[in-house]
Amino acid sequence: MSPIDVAPRPRLRGEPLQVSFRAMGCAAPVVVHGGRPDMLVTAERRIREFEALWSRFIDDSDITVANRHAGQAVHVHEDTLAVVARAIEGCRQTAGSFDITMLPRLLDQGYTHSVVTKAPAPTVSATRVGTSAEIVVDFARSTLTVPVGAALDLGGIGKGFAADVVAEDLVADGAMGALVNIGGDLAVYGEPGVGESWYLGIEDPLDRPNHLACLRLGAGGVATSGTTLRKWVAPDGSEAHHIIDPTTAKPSRGGLSTVTVIAGDAATAEIFAKAAMMLEGPCAMAMLAAAGLAGLGVGDDGVVHRSETLASFES
Repeated sequence: MSPIDVAPRPRLRGEPLQVSFRAMGCAAPVVVHGGRPDMLVTAERRIREFEALWSRFIDDSDITVANRHAGQAVHVHEDTLAVVARAIEGCRQTAGSFDITMLPRLLDQGYTHSVVTKAPAPTVSATRVGTSAEIVVDFARSTLTVPVGAALDLGGIGKGFAADVVAEDLVADGAMGALVNIGGDLAVYGEPGVGESWYLGIEDPLDRPNHLACLRLGAGGVATSGTTLRKWVAPDGSEAHHIIDPTTAKPSRGGLSTVTVIAGDAATAEIFAKAAMMLEGPCAMAMLAAAGLAGLGVGDDGVVHRSETLASFES
């Protein structure tokens, strides 16, 4: 179940077009207002293309090939260069709390198989982490160079970045408004109705009856990161999850179960949601506020933490 409910107000020009499918290991609903049926087909195809380029569970994806040839410049798609460049910038923006080079530690913790197909990921022999600053993105030559001994995992930012691109493209193609939600990384562009905003509800991971917040959004992105869905027992017998803290190289232990961030785009929301998961609730909210972002977190103890800037997004 996605942590975001979509409830736009009634629009003036008929019902929206909708489709939902699974991609990138998640549910991926797409909503188009004032558009054409073929737009849904295009949106799904585009998201699947991104998955084929970026998944570490696909043997011939750009990311798998670049990881396999670490230290060498590998020719990749321009979309791969763009998302990796955004990830590198995200690492800088969060002082290293968001880092796509933590894959070796994630594998050490036992996240070695796809949650969808149960098939093992291609073998990675990397051991180095914290090397985002050493990644070389060469737009002129269309090449990506992974640092020697390192490996990349685009995970969450791939979902957010893809949602941004597809939603923006749908509006550019003539839709009045578009919403793309890939596993809780959600982007909205345009309007759901003439003069209308998007209304989103953030669900409670503890299944308490009411939404944690109801958001009114004109455009932008929302992303939720958390430890409630992907958990397992690590090789040493401890409980593990997929969010690795770069400072410890182990699953985050900041005390938060989930963090939802509202930003100008879904990729930025995803970056800061991941970074916030490394911190205790009050510190996470202060970090978001300092970055000019709104968000909320739910602690392992059930306490809800809100940034000071969240109120401006609530209806």
